[in-house]
Amino acid sequence: MSTPSADTTRPSISIISLNTALFNHDHLSKDKNNFSTWKYQFIQTLHMNQGADGYLDGSIIKPDKESEPHAWSNWKANNGSILGFMGLVVEVAEQETIAKAETAEIAWKDLPPCQLTLTTLNDCIWDMGPLSPNLFLCILMINSMSNVPELCATHENVAQNLAQSDGTDPDLKANPNARKYDSSDIKRALEMAQGLFDLDSWTGDIALSTQTSQKSNNKNCPKCTNPKCPRQLGHTREWCVAPGGGMVGKTSAESRNARFKAREKKETNASGETKKLNFQVVESNGQHTLSTWIPTLSFGHLLLVL
Repeated sequence: MSTPSADTTRPSISIISLNTALFNHDHLSKDKNNFSTWKYQFIQTLHMNQGADGYLDGSIIKPDKESEPHAWSNWKANNGSILGFMGLVVEVAEQETIAKAETAEIAWKDLPPCQLTLTTLNDCIWDMGPLSPNLFLCILMINSMSNVPELCATHENVAQNLAQSDGTDPDLKANPNARKYDSSDIKRALEMAQGLFDLDSWTGDIALSTQTSQKSNNKNCPKCTNPKCPRQLGHTREWCVAPGGGMVGKTSAESRNARFKAREKKETNASGETKKLNFQVVESNGQHTLSTWIPTLSFGHLLLVL
């Protein structure tokens, strides 16, 4: 470990000016199934930048802030540059994984599971046998969700559940324990996503009302009591993902998902039926149209014509 004086003149970690022009590959995308080639290109690019690929596997350890402040500062800057570079060479749907990671090492470990889901799904679909109408519908629904950032988590869960199932129409007589997963399960997942957006929209309306009128009544708007929470309006401490909150370590999407499930359980009436959200299948000109409306400008509506 270098002494304080050496840390000033020759810190153990130097600043790296990344030459991103060395990277020559399409953006990382689950739709293109290009993780293997993208990974190789990314590692080689960092390797030629003074061995910066060591930040991906954790071999370049963060120095102690007190004893090596300059080296620590350089490490933080290099780590941030790599995270920023990583975010620029992936599709929008993959950016959530990088955005929530504190280090390049964490982001690098979290990317493969997300990328391998659709590869596994592709193999599983072919293993399910001939393409049935319901399986084709599932593929269309999953494909339509892939380009909607707000449905990133839902898309990931649906793809994983279908891949782990025994198909949309398994032979339950031959195998009573077979796991069926079809378009009705995806519809329920979309209904849950809509409910979460409805809840966020309601929270946004409350926040807007607070800003426009000093006399607004905020007693019905949930507020987090966690002092470390950067955005306290719209949830309670139980669902807070900040340090000290009940969902610490989870993503905002995971917190909203858990919050909605708890809310849905409360709203279940005595007959065991749950309130239905705005999800419908309509017929127009002989075509069946699956339409899910999420009331946000950035999301619009998901429309599939079958």
